[in-house]
Amino acid sequence: MSVPGSEKVPIVEVTDIEKATGQYDNAQSPMSPRFQKLHEEDMKIKRRVRALRFVSRLISTALSAYMVGSMAFALSMYFTTRDRPLNGGGHPWSPDTVLWPTYMVLAIATVTMMMNLITLFFYCCGVDAANKSNRIMGYLGYIVVAVHAVVWAVTTGLFKMANVGNDLWGFSCGPSADAIQTEVQSFLNFDSLCKIQTGTWVVTIIETISYLLLLVIYIYAARRAMHKRQLKKLNQQTMSQGF
Repeated sequence: MSVPGSEKVPIVEVTDIEKATGQYDNAQSPMSPRFQKLHEEDMKIKRRVRALRFVSRLISTALSAYMVGSMAFALSMYFTTRDRPLNGGGHPWSPDTVLWPTYMVLAIATVTMMMNLITLFFYCCGVDAANKSNRIMGYLGYIVVAVHAVVWAVTTGLFKMANVGNDLWGFSCGPSADAIQTEVQSFLNFDSLCKIQTGTWVVTIIETISYLLLLVIYIYAARRAMHKRQLKKLNQQTMSQGF
């Protein structure tokens, strides 16, 4: 597997025809200093964009995997212990426990992880596959990244706002859980659940920031596209002058 951004900058050679016609001395020729400078700058931007995209997707995949695991663990602990009886009557969890915040983070993290894995798969298949994937996405890629950033920002806010005491996160960190922790310690650790879900909320913030940074990378990629159009325009001008 080739590491994204590791390819060398191709060097344009002077052909015999260019030497004979003096085309390489033309200011708009592919051999002109201006053209070569644009070409080298384009390749530098290309390597940076590809490497940044790969690293950002890798980090986002790891963050999403953590959130999927932590939310799935919290739900499994709830469903496997909610009906366990307590000595004084009742059950370990609140009868009005709210689960939608946990399901929300789990669902969005799962979708994010799957999309990142698909992108990483294309990168692992080679540069051509990654380029083809980017061409297929086109401007849709910008929209998807922007939507992801907004979705994660909203998710982070809603997950925090729902922490009012009767959700899994709020109850695990609340006084009611502390009061019965000694009695349920053989099958339920509220302190551990509290730390895991608090960590998940912090990760949602990091995920939001990572997608904002990814959006900046896409803007950087748009800058490269402008350079490519300049190169193409210069090449077309050269061809028209040469023939």
